Amino acid sequence: MSVEKVNKYKEEKANRKEILEKQKKQAKLIKSGVIAGGILAAVLLVGAIGVTIRNERKAYLASLPDYNTTSMLVGDMAGVLTEETQTTAPADEG
Repeated sequence: MSVEKVNKYKEEKANRKEILEKQKKQAKLIKSGVIAGGILAAVLLVGAIGVTIRNERKAYLASLPDYNTTSMLVGDMAGVLTEETQTTAPADEG
């Protein structure tokens, strides 16, 4: 068994440079993947915040009164105008 260990050690020693290069490449790939993942997460977070701000702004602008339309005028609260139009309309027709 010790002969096997010695042979294995000699083989590892002979291929040590290649093994170290592979490990370094793998470490660089992992590091670049982590960096890319972090950047992606940051972009998604900023995008989500931007969409939320935009939606809040749209909701706020939609809730503001529109003074260019007549929908904000005080309506017929007592029903006076509707009664007059109903009573005058049949009188005009008949």
